[in-house]
Amino acid sequence: MKLFRILAVWCFILFAAAGIQQVQAQPEQREVEFSSAPQQEVEMADTLRQDGKIYVVVIVLVTILAGMIAYLVTLDRKVTRLEKQMRD
Repeated sequence: MKLFRILAVWCFILFAAAGIQQVQAQPEQREVEFSSAPQQEVEMADTLRQDGKIYVVVIVLVTILAGMIAYLVTLDRKVTRLEKQMRD
């Protein structure tokens, strides 16, 4: 159960940090001045989105995250079981 609490706290921190970025924006500043060099667009993200491959990337990342969480929960249960055996 201790691992579950730690995991829940980390998830809360992660999602809270993702939401803070919009709060830190400065709405009164309308125009942002950059250098006079032409700005290059990120073509990889647009290409992935157009081809529908961005969903594959998201699914792979979610699968890896779910696997890590499942592994940690399983490991926590095994450690808890061993701790109980050591106490008895």
